[in-house]
Amino acid sequence: MPHGASARAAVFLLLVAGCSFATKKVASPTQSAANDDVEIAVTLVLDHDEVVKKIGADPGPGIVLLAVRFSNKLEKPLQVSPDDFILLAHDDGERYHPFTPAEIAGKGGMMIRTQDTGSVGVNRTGPRITGIGLPIGTTSTGSKPAQTPGAPPDAKKDDPNADKPKGETTFNEPLLTALKAKQLETKDVTDTAEGFLYFPLDGKHKLKNMAVLYRAHTEKLDIEFEH
Repeated sequence: MPHGASARAAVFLLLVAGCSFATKKVASPTQSAANDDVEIAVTLVLDHDEVVKKIGADPGPGIVLLAVRFSNKLEKPLQVSPDDFILLAHDDGERYHPFTPAEIAGKGGMMIRTQDTGSVGVNRTGPRITGIGLPIGTTSTGSKPAQTPGAPPDAKKDDPNADKPKGETTFNEPLLTALKAKQLETKDVTDTAEGFLYFPLDGKHKLKNMAVLYRAHTEKLDIEFEH
């Protein structure tokens, strides 16, 4: 092949490779979208260890975190609310609404429930944990160890909520406090607002298949994580 033809072929191959690279979609955990009224930047955290690190407490399995920065471009206040956001999984079509801190502290964390039987259980989104929910001091075979005459029952001694009305629910307070401290709150915004949203997410999903939908009144923005 003549030298000139070889050079032209090399240039053509480089151009083809460059075009292929330019059209390749790249998934990034941080994306943004805007219109005439608002600009929204989000970062989606799917890794559980990273979620725990950002919250400062373990919300339990099946919770992902969305960091939101909401910017008002108008000269009048605009309200922002967790209810304005939906997490969409393109691969199965499921749409998820954010959990409140109280829902997570109950479902994903340790929700200690004092039942009418006097037992103390840990309720989670999944099946009940084996051995949890038995009356305090009861073995898995159903027998109770002998107690010293006159000694208080083990349930009352070991249960910090024993003096509360039966059936009352006590949440994991450290987790609840950590979630509330960083949550994106419902409020009127004149400039910017930042905070976390906590979404349930079933199964394994790739970042490239996720999207955030902003639906507030007449405002609609779709934020895709693959471009």
